[in-house]
Amino acid sequence: MAAQNEHESFQAPFQAVVQGVVFQEVQEAGVAPAPARENQPLIELMPASTRSKKDFVLNGQQHRGIDVIERVVDIIRFLEKDLSVPRLNDIHDELWVAGRPMPPRPLHYQLAASRAITLTEDIHLHLVWEPGRIFLKPLPRYLLSSDFWTKHLVCPQVEDTRSCPCFRPNPEPGNPVAQQASCGRREMYKCAYGLLLSFTALIQYESDYNIATDHHLIPNGVKWQSWRELSQELLEHSPYNTARVNKRYQFGELRVGRLNKIYRIRGLLAAAGGLDDFMRGYKFEFATYGQQLEAYLAPILAATAYILLVLTAMQVGLGTDTLRESLPFQNASYGFTVFSILGPLTLAAVVAVTVVLFAIFNYQSTKAFFRRRMAFYRGLGH
Repeated sequence: MAAQNEHESFQAPFQAVVQGVVFQEVQEAGVAPAPARENQPLIELMPASTRSKKDFVLNGQQHRGIDVIERVVDIIRFLEKDLSVPRLNDIHDELWVAGRPMPPRPLHYQLAASRAITLTEDIHLHLVWEPGRIFLKPLPRYLLSSDFWTKHLVCPQVEDTRSCPCFRPNPEPGNPVAQQASCGRREMYKCAYGLLLSFTALIQYESDYNIATDHHLIPNGVKWQSWRELSQELLEHSPYNTARVNKRYQFGELRVGRLNKIYRIRGLLAAAGGLDDFMRGYKFEFATYGQQLEAYLAPILAATAYILLVLTAMQVGLGTDTLRESLPFQNASYGFTVFSILGPLTLAAVVAVTVVLFAIFNYQSTKAFFRRRMAFYRGLGH
């Protein structure tokens, strides 16, 4: 029982000091050191800036969901944006369509499978792949600091897990404060721990480590031996430690095309997603309408080539004495000829209408965004 509690408690997942994580300030000769700031090393583990959506009230008018670039001041809010995966958690029961419930394959496998590594800071795209490339979120520097885990990801009462609200499986019924306390830190911990463990699967061999450093997937300065020691500590209780990860990390690589289908079906049913999910899917595949037309018309062109082959064969058949007198063959030739004329035209019309609908949707969305943004700028005094 003691071992089970150790596996399930939400403590800092490691105690090792990873070389190259905390920035070291170089003091110039003859210059007095700058006054120490509270939690200076931990603050310096944050990015230089972050993009977020915020609500403002300007001149009595409320502006919701305004994109702003700001400093990382509220660390907890930043962690929610940087680590939470609500879009994947919302479709967890359908994720088996997009990938298998298994750890991700290592980096050398990804290259052997002809998948180029594409960096993304969007956690929703981490381990998501499409033909020819896989998206990976670089391991945040702050997740390699045990002090950061203790201060921002572990419940302050973790020393006594029996009284820790984040550890209680059943919070106090009817108490919204207890409900909130039981979910906040624990869910953030699970997301962070899942991301960290995904890298123990991606970087297994020294060759994987070299690939990771070449593609800047781990912070500069982290040595192979230091990474190996950290992995050994993180995997000490594997697979029991996976009970502490967000359920997204029960799956490894996920195929973006199938994620798009899941979201579009949800949008078509309209109960959860609505029009935006139906039009854009999980990750919109095209940067231009030309790419969209090319992708949609490619299978039609391939089908047209096959139709031409069949028509040529029918024409040859009609030139023979046996098939020329065959009424069933003549009827089939007539029907297929009509289909070969109307089929491609109908499909091309459907593609054209689809692209036009996308254009109208994007136009309306862009105009609505423009109006909201300009109203916000006017409120600022522009």
